Amino acid sequence: EVESMDNGKPKHVADAADIGFVIECFRYYAGFADKIGGQVIQPTQNSSNTFCFTWKQPVGVVGQIIPWNFPLLMQAWKLGPALATGCTVVMKLSEKTPLSGLLMCVS
Repeated sequence: EVESMDNGKPKHVADAADIGFVIECFRYYAGFADKIGGQVIQPTQNSSNTFCFTWKQPVGVVGQIIPWNFPLLMQAWKLGPALATGCTVVMKLSEKTPLSGLLMCVS
């Protein structure tokens, strides 16, 4: 209902498309949270004396800007991967459609 009020689309469209895609997006990125890790790389030179390991870490604070169209879905596309990888998010919502994003912050 808030998504419908926020950008003026009919409630049945927001319920049928937007909300379902948002749930699907968050579930998809939630699956990555425990799969991000390092790996051992086999070096080509001095392989008996060398150990090479990659370790993936969060980049820290991520700044994200949300456009006015599909505000809740765009927020899910940006929040999902950032939070799944352990980053902190600073988000600028569109001044034309801020209700969905503000409600997400209140919840």
